[in-house]
Amino acid sequence: MSIINIDESKCVGCNSCVRVCPSEAANTAKMDANGNIIIAINDDMCIKCGACIRACTHGARYYLDDTEEFMKDVLSGKPTAMVVAPAIKIAFKEDWADLLAFFRKKGVKFIYDVSFGADICTWVHVRYMEKNPKAKIISQPCAAIVNYIVKHNHDLVDYLSPGQSPMMCTAIYMRKYDKFNGTIAAISPCIAKKDEFKQNNYTINYNVTLEKLKAYLASHNMDYHGAAGGKKFVFDGPQGFVGSYYPQPGGLKENLRIHAPNLPVSNSEGTERIYHELDQYVTTMDKYRPPVFDVLNCQFGCNGGPALGIEYEPFKIASDSYDMKKATNDERMKQVDKKGSDKQFEEFDAKLKIEDFLRKYIKENTGYTKPSESQVQEGLRRLRKSTPTECHYDCHACGYKSCRDMAAAVAKGMNVPENCRQYIKVVREEESANLEKVNSEVREMASEIAKVIDLLSESVSKVEEQVADIRNSGMETSKQMELVNSVMGKLNSQMDGILDSMKIIDRDIENYSEMTKSVESIAGKINLLSLNAAIESARAGEAGRSFAVIAQNIRVLSDSSKDSVATAKESEESIRSSVTNVSESVKEFSEKIESLTNEVATTKVKVDAVSERSELISETMVKVTEIARKLDRLSQISE
Repeated sequence: MSIINIDESKCVGCNSCVRVCPSEAANTAKMDANGNIIIAINDDMCIKCGACIRACTHGARYYLDDTEEFMKDVLSGKPTAMVVAPAIKIAFKEDWADLLAFFRKKGVKFIYDVSFGADICTWVHVRYMEKNPKAKIISQPCAAIVNYIVKHNHDLVDYLSPGQSPMMCTAIYMRKYDKFNGTIAAISPCIAKKDEFKQNNYTINYNVTLEKLKAYLASHNMDYHGAAGGKKFVFDGPQGFVGSYYPQPGGLKENLRIHAPNLPVSNSEGTERIYHELDQYVTTMDKYRPPVFDVLNCQFGCNGGPALGIEYEPFKIASDSYDMKKATNDERMKQVDKKGSDKQFEEFDAKLKIEDFLRKYIKENTGYTKPSESQVQEGLRRLRKSTPTECHYDCHACGYKSCRDMAAAVAKGMNVPENCRQYIKVVREEESANLEKVNSEVREMASEIAKVIDLLSESVSKVEEQVADIRNSGMETSKQMELVNSVMGKLNSQMDGILDSMKIIDRDIENYSEMTKSVESIAGKINLLSLNAAIESARAGEAGRSFAVIAQNIRVLSDSSKDSVATAKESEESIRSSVTNVSESVKEFSEKIESLTNEVATTKVKVDAVSERSELISETMVKVTEIARKLDRLSQISE
């Protein structure tokens, strides 16, 4: 994850971060989904100077350090040590001794004063310059300066001092000479130190900023006040002297002059001037370059670092630093004998190896190239800049120093035209002209609209009348359909009655058929009786003649019965056929009645729907009329 980050929800695109950033490619403007400009960070180009964090009044920029990880190590009992920058005495004021005593009680094994490492740093510079009297070097205690050179100005890499920074000198001494193998945390006011530790293979494991440390202790309710018991805190290891003055502007310069009064040293501080001067250093003739160029990113030195955690008070801090310098210088003078020999440096010469405290630098390939003239011209074209005045408007609202710089950023995709004040002005003027043209066309159309409105109003009135007729006709048709439906219902009931009567007739025919069968049976028996009577009459002779007459009459009656039965059967078949035909006709008529009833009901629903839609059409026509009236009023206003 990046060291410096952005909370996009808080970014308002004010370009303050772009304005103060020493790296022209570290910030990238983009448009979010809502059309707002957000200034993002290109971590590969960022030198971690922290200028953007101070400049952002909206709280959109923030940084990360290693406070959480360090505190986990301490609280878990893991072997830890601290190298503490002199700025702790400013950030925690009178409580700094209590804070360090608190950590010692928590189990931190060693707490070293970076002032001691600063004294080693001075010794390295003095001895190096003595061996290389023609050397021209740029000091490197400031990690942001080193980041700028290895990322953005490779021509300066060979001029960087080979000596390690005070913090690294302290940690190296702990590792190589005190044989400490645990984790080391640097307590510093600097954001960029984390990059320095990475570049040196993490000789120092954690960068714990004074600001984040103070916030952590407060959020976890860790009370360190009074931990020293009112006693003076004594750092572990060798004590530092005038190295405590390093965090002040020209601190290295002051230290070098103590040991090498005739060594020419120049100093410069602050993001507003130092990076411009470093770029000039490349083009300056060698004879004008000082042997040592003492540089710091922060205007007020490390004691005014971006992660100090308090608002910078220049006069108070300068006064405290002066008192600090005087006290440490008095201590140093105790190390100088009557002949002027510095016992501390003599101990360094006897005990330390200068090569242990030297470093090399690796140029970083960020992939960024300076814009070509054609790219600048392309950017100016996209920004709608053509005249000399437009191309050199240089209002700095975009955050860049010139319109050409902004044009280069646009051409390289690092910014957007909408972030240019003049571009917005031109676009708005064009939009205003286009709007006036549109207004003119609207006025011309207004009269045509008025005519259309009149015609529309007239048509609407006719439609309303026709709709009313449709609605009335629909209502009348609906009533008629209801009447028809009622009549059909009655017919259907009557058909049901006919069907019931046909069932009764069919049942009577069945009974009649049974009676016919009985008569036919009786006729057969009578016929048999008459035959027997005839036989008996013939046997009786003359005496049976009268009986024969009776037998003959009985036979006639039997034949007559048979004829009647035959006729009845024929009539029964005919009646059955007729009843069946009637039943089928009634059934077919009933089905047609039912189908017609359904169609009548469907028609009624449709008629009702038409009536309802007619009502909606009528209401819509009312609304259309109202709209037409509003259009008429608007057309009158536009005229």
